[in-house]
Amino acid sequence: MSDRVKQGNTSTEDMQKNISASTSEGTVPRAQKGTTKPLNISRRTFAGLTATAALTALSGIALAGCQGTGEKGGSTLRIGVASLSDVDALDPASASTTGGYIFANQVFDTLTAYDTTGVCAPRLAESIVQGAEADTWTVTLKDAKWHNGDLVTADDVVYTVQRWFDEQLPPSESLSYIDAAATTALDEKTVQFTLSQKVVLFPEALTSPLCGIVPQGFDPQAPVGSGPFCYDMVDPGVQMVFTANKDYWGVVPQAGELVITSFTDTNAEASALIAGQIDVAANFDSTLVSLIEGAEGYEIFDYPTSGALTWAMNCFKEPFADPAVRQALRLAVDRQEIVDNVYGGYATIGNDFWSPFDPHYTTSLPQRAYDPEAAKKLLEDAGYDLPVKVDLWGAPNQPTSDRQNEIIVEQAKAAGFEIEFHKVDMATFYGEAYGTYPLSLSYWGYLGIFEQAAMTITKDAPYNSTHWSDSEYDALYQQAIQTAGFNERKALVEKMQAIEYERGSYVVPIFINTLVAHSSKVGGFMPYPNTDGALGYNFNLLTIS
Repeated sequence: MSDRVKQGNTSTEDMQKNISASTSEGTVPRAQKGTTKPLNISRRTFAGLTATAALTALSGIALAGCQGTGEKGGSTLRIGVASLSDVDALDPASASTTGGYIFANQVFDTLTAYDTTGVCAPRLAESIVQGAEADTWTVTLKDAKWHNGDLVTADDVVYTVQRWFDEQLPPSESLSYIDAAATTALDEKTVQFTLSQKVVLFPEALTSPLCGIVPQGFDPQAPVGSGPFCYDMVDPGVQMVFTANKDYWGVVPQAGELVITSFTDTNAEASALIAGQIDVAANFDSTLVSLIEGAEGYEIFDYPTSGALTWAMNCFKEPFADPAVRQALRLAVDRQEIVDNVYGGYATIGNDFWSPFDPHYTTSLPQRAYDPEAAKKLLEDAGYDLPVKVDLWGAPNQPTSDRQNEIIVEQAKAAGFEIEFHKVDMATFYGEAYGTYPLSLSYWGYLGIFEQAAMTITKDAPYNSTHWSDSEYDALYQQAIQTAGFNERKALVEKMQAIEYERGSYVVPIFINTLVAHSSKVGGFMPYPNTDGALGYNFNLLTIS
């Protein structure tokens, strides 16, 4: 495995003028067997259950029932995750947890999405056409229905956008350049977006699950969408149940019912898989791969992604207000050891900036190496007495989170840091204190460079938990999103990423492989390297024999 996820070679030039649907609909992809490598070693309170308890609980739950086109006939696809949360949002615009993203991708459609190569492509949109100055974009919709049988119309898209701004939902911040009042329906299937400035990569900005399209009069307590599955029942933090949308415009689910079950950890998830209680264990832990390989009738599917568990250094808290300390901590991290000993080789080395599948990603900056002596010198030259004490907060937001936090505690000792790891549950971590921790481990990525910046880096980003602000970076971002030529835009991105590299607020040590363990009876697995979750949570692609 190379030290860096290879970039895609696909140019975005063609997307600037017109994005049109290029994939056939209604055909289930052929199953792909995942690659296997030998191991070297082994968001809120989630009411995760043991494998047996979780699946037993289902028998006592009265299902809410699905509206309109949902049909329960046929097989049930059972997927385990670690873990759901008791605050998983049923409103796509408010999704911020694994469960929220899973729910959004089953029930709703975004206008665009990243495909199996990590490139932006239409989803609910049939085409997206740029206006002459990239400050207007015309979207034509596919023929699609809501789960209640009504047609998806341009008025629904306009309603969705205006709702973001009227209710001050997160997309109103990351997409603040949309003029919601001037965004209009030209006819039943055509929407014209009006922007306050040129945005040449606007289609990429619509890929986030937070941008799911909802019908007029949307009720988050009884959500209706246009996605491949209908909402049936959610037991917060425990289970989600969906019914197949047999009128779906795209790949119609083979399974009549989808059940997502939460587990306290991946050990319980693996046990449930081998016991035949679930069919798929999503977001699997690399330390358990050998267990699955030794069990007949089970396989591992894996692929590299742009996702990362990243340490966020809070610039409002000492000592990370000082860029010298931020640089020192980056030098205190042995990235290769993390790849080998936390991920068993199922990860690639990062360089403290984002989005390796984005064609704008720069490879010209030197790979940052573990250098504890240089880190200590930075701290001493900045006037710090060693060791510098740091409080690190983390929760099990991924199977490897605790191990990754534990390893930095040990690695950083040689670099002049004394880090105390405060392990808390998801409720505490993502509660009122979120954004106040001096150092914390967050799960991010699966976005293009500009979407990542708009979500977590720029001054007004809705999830900028580090409170980092850099006027030069923000100016380059604004210039880049308005620059039509790819080479010119890439040069601006290189300057942006150089700023992140030199004085940014995130340690991005690795990019994670998605690992999925599954019964050999389940097929249809496809890589989604730039989309969060197993198969990008496109569970409608899966087949059961």
